[in-house]
Amino acid sequence: MTSSAAVSDPLSDLWDHMMSPNRTHLFCFYPSKITMSGIWTGDNPLDFSLPLLLFQMLLITFTTRAATFLISPLGLPRYISEILGGFVLGPSVLGRLPHFTDIVFPTRSIFVLDSMALLGLIYYTFTIGVEIELPTITRAGHRSFWFAGASALPPFLIGATVGYMALSTDDTRKQKDSVLNALSFPIFLGASFSSTAFSVLARNIAELKLAGTDVGQLTLSASLINDTLAWSGLTVATALSDARSGGVLPSVWTLASGVFIFAAGFLVVRPALVRLARRASEGEAVGEMRECAVLVGVMVAALVADAGGTHAIFGAFVFGLAVPNGPVGVELVEKVEDFVVGTLLPLFFAMSGLRTDTAKVTSMNAAVLLMIAAIAAAVLKVAAAVGVAAGFGMPLHDGTSIGLLLNTKGVIELVILNIARNKKIMSDQSFTVLVFMSALITALVSPLLAMVVKPARRLVFYKRRTVAWAQPDAELRVLACVHVPRDAPAAITLIDIVSSSSRSPVAVHALHLIEFAGRSSALLLINASAPASSSSEVSAHGRSHVEMQFKHIAHAFKAYEENHVAGGVSVRTMAAVSRYASMHEDVTAAAEDQHSALIMLPFHKHRTVDGGMEVSHPAIQELNVSVQSCSPCTVGILVDRGLGMPAGGSGGVYRVAALFFGGRDDREVVALATRMARNPAVDLTVLRFVQKGRAGSYTASEFDALKERKADDGCFREFLDRANAAGGGGVEYCERGVFNANEMVAEIRNVEAAGKDLFVVGKTPGGSGLTAGMADWSECPELGPIGDLLASRDFQTTASLLVVQSYGRAAAAPAAGSMASSEFNVGEAVVVQPEAAMRQGQPPRRPRQHAELTIG
Repeated sequence: MTSSAAVSDPLSDLWDHMMSPNRTHLFCFYPSKITMSGIWTGDNPLDFSLPLLLFQMLLITFTTRAATFLISPLGLPRYISEILGGFVLGPSVLGRLPHFTDIVFPTRSIFVLDSMALLGLIYYTFTIGVEIELPTITRAGHRSFWFAGASALPPFLIGATVGYMALSTDDTRKQKDSVLNALSFPIFLGASFSSTAFSVLARNIAELKLAGTDVGQLTLSASLINDTLAWSGLTVATALSDARSGGVLPSVWTLASGVFIFAAGFLVVRPALVRLARRASEGEAVGEMRECAVLVGVMVAALVADAGGTHAIFGAFVFGLAVPNGPVGVELVEKVEDFVVGTLLPLFFAMSGLRTDTAKVTSMNAAVLLMIAAIAAAVLKVAAAVGVAAGFGMPLHDGTSIGLLLNTKGVIELVILNIARNKKIMSDQSFTVLVFMSALITALVSPLLAMVVKPARRLVFYKRRTVAWAQPDAELRVLACVHVPRDAPAAITLIDIVSSSSRSPVAVHALHLIEFAGRSSALLLINASAPASSSSEVSAHGRSHVEMQFKHIAHAFKAYEENHVAGGVSVRTMAAVSRYASMHEDVTAAAEDQHSALIMLPFHKHRTVDGGMEVSHPAIQELNVSVQSCSPCTVGILVDRGLGMPAGGSGGVYRVAALFFGGRDDREVVALATRMARNPAVDLTVLRFVQKGRAGSYTASEFDALKERKADDGCFREFLDRANAAGGGGVEYCERGVFNANEMVAEIRNVEAAGKDLFVVGKTPGGSGLTAGMADWSECPELGPIGDLLASRDFQTTASLLVVQSYGRAAAAPAAGSMASSEFNVGEAVVVQPEAAMRQGQPPRRPRQHAELTIG
């Protein structure tokens, strides 16, 4: 037995360490000082591992959040604030204070803090892998591959060239590095220059309202390809760095282990997870045990990859690639995202900032060379994107926008730089300069895009912005907005009511409004805008919940188009991924791009099983108000109480009542009623209210009142003429004289008692005497006084409701100091506003000259 030989002499080990030519710093600490007995016994919390770690995490979180708050007015990504927070805590700022680093970030704590940061990075890279799906990349088309290759190759060549030049001028590196090891630094540098942060980019594209555009789709697809290539390049560079000791064989084994991990992920792990996803799509619960097994599998993959020499994050990334991006993938991401992104990942950024030391920048020539190389790589990336765009016949500003967006940096570049620094491939000076340039280039992307994208937005000019039109058979373009699949049946039914025949076509653009709620929504920016016909390319278990919703909505509208008997209906489905606070910009931009005359919005409440109304999302009400205030065309808010359900007991006929009080909004109601009158499946009742006992001035002056009265009378003459020309068998027109609001409500109740499926009213009735004071107790001002009455619980009706606001009602409201005579009539020509006014979200104003009013 020689067990005693295994016990070494500590003093002998210490002497050997001190005498060794390759000695490093030696640190001693108490292994038992993990938790403290309490400050009452005289213990200092910062002397113990756990209290010190908690204090460091709190300090880092507070600093990064404060930096985020301070730079939020600039609209910069969170990535910048997290780097800035670590830089402030590092040796360049607070580290210069006496004993700050020794007390707050002592060397003995860096091991624990760095391990926690790497654990967060492992799960973060796992979520990045979950986001990437091969079918998603292939659906993007060959243009994405061209943009990805063109934007990655020139920066990579610049980085590799500069890295080779730096090594060739460093005699110490040439002497001790092998040929393979010398190649690792150029590859690391080239990969960092060519990388693009998909998650940061997805958030920027959503905030810039580019998600539904060709630019946004191409950029996201190219970013996914670049991310995959960057991770592959990182693996190769890591393998080459292992040639420092042991010759070529360690690099070969490292590459072989990387191939083995990749093969095991797709041949063993993915089939098992696909079966799990299939069961989940069929309604079977995933279960806590299976979810835990997948999350533990991430650590197993990271351990195997680290043992193989490729780095732990490579194993986590490959494991994430093996997870299908369906309900299972989204659920797993949501479980780890909040804690990892909110708590652990900032530690990684902070560690990068702590390693950034401006005092280590000793050679200005080398630092300037790296800065010039980083800038040249960014410029070449833009130039390459412009060249590819020109080759495909795309505008110059589209190519410029794609190039600028692909310069977005993030986690992957910091991972590359940290690995290169930890493996002694990159010096502290190069690390500091490249981290600074990464943050600078990312910070410049947003303002440069604002200069390029916003002026490039064409000022959309089109004439028809209302339902009323001189040519009755002209195509009516409708933008139908839906939030969830349950909104689609009512919207389709309303379109069917308005669609009379193939002679009067309707072009429907269905817009699925998706809330951008974090990184789990990032992939939707690609998937949700994919054509509905491509749904067969990916099985149902490979899609997320929201993507499945989009497919259901697209299929519902497509089925309506194919099954519409009368013809004359064309449908296209799109998606807008945005935060509710700015979603109205997506709606109005889509309406302008599609030259829509009517925007249909779902009400913020939906019908419950017991017949009541329940709030779907409180932000939808503010969204509807914002759309009404800056809409480029007529807006209709649909309160659904079962309109999409089969019409029972009425022979498949829709019973519609249009209420008219006078004014611009109500004339749009009559314009819709005119289209309904030509639909044989609609039983239409038009009820006109006239107030008795007063002349009824509609505006401040008698001239305006006379003008409104003449417009109303002309509107009804057109309606009756066209209704009679269409046969008029299913149309009933009547007038009711009432003295006050009570009589008006009684007449409306009589109409409702006859059994109606839909009421159509204007938001702002012209007869202000009948509705005076009703707005004071209105719960939903966006519906107007009559609409709010019909939507309230007190009215107790099962009929649905459409509230119409004509184009110009909100937009033409006189500004401070303007004349009331600046109002205009429906059907007038349109003049585009200057760019400054368009940026404020205001629709184009119309000229003072009046055109003849006709309804169509």
